[in-house]
Amino acid sequence: MSCSVADFDALLPLLDQEFIFARGRRFSLQQRFPAALDRRHPQNIQLASIAGIIASALVTKPATWVTPERSWRAAMIGMVYTRPELRGRGTASALLRATQAKLAQEGFEFAMLWAAQPDFYNRLGWLGIDCGSLGSVHAAAPDASQAAMPPGAADIAWIEALRPQYAPERAERAENAYATLLPHANRVELLRGDAAYAIVGCDNGRGYLYEMLGDLGGLPALWTRLAARYPALYLNLRRGAPEQRFLSNQAGITWQPQRLAMWLPLSRAARAARFADWYVPFLDRI
Repeated sequence: MSCSVADFDALLPLLDQEFIFARGRRFSLQQRFPAALDRRHPQNIQLASIAGIIASALVTKPATWVTPERSWRAAMIGMVYTRPELRGRGTASALLRATQAKLAQEGFEFAMLWAAQPDFYNRLGWLGIDCGSLGSVHAAAPDASQAAMPPGAADIAWIEALRPQYAPERAERAENAYATLLPHANRVELLRGDAAYAIVGCDNGRGYLYEMLGDLGGLPALWTRLAARYPALYLNLRRGAPEQRFLSNQAGITWQPQRLAMWLPLSRAARAARFADWYVPFLDRI
């Protein structure tokens, strides 16, 4: 069933305990994912109850996915949760199946999620297809004088005008998506050039590159600033994208494939789609 406002208020502490505080992290999920957890839209959360108690839950974030050919109606799924004492009963599986059926009935064409347990989702029809590439680099002498600030409204308008040129396949974004704080980050920073930018989540000197996009001519200067600012920098980019190819030629970065993204076609058109070529940046995830 869909969540009510009262259910939302009861569920949020359970999700925070499971995904944030029990793991030694700070900031509520509502602070971290304002585009997904909105008390004004509790119906985006699906619940399963047993004897009047929330037994399992998951969050859906409706999205429009844009490709050069067309736009798709999509849903991102995350924060799949079951009360510890009720695990092992198939409650989450049943809730996922019901949610998949509901999304298909409502006209959604595909769903996506990120999972460290792909076998569980494979059994429910999800496809493990991920074109992400993870990189890491450590600075010998970080330069804290490199300036970076959270993206403001003018920055976001500039980014949104730039994205269609350099990301022809992308999720449409609301402004609050730029406040997304994936664990372990505790703030978001923007490094902006003339025609390229990098958005980074930061935590105790570590930087997590959420998105790097723009004109190739602006990437060298942007990379110099990035590499100097963070003692440890973790990169997440689409494998083979111009930005990833540029960074692959920089010294000191080690790379490994990412295998976390999973896709579920819900329509006939989606079953023929090129999921293997689609990449969703950190800012658009839950």
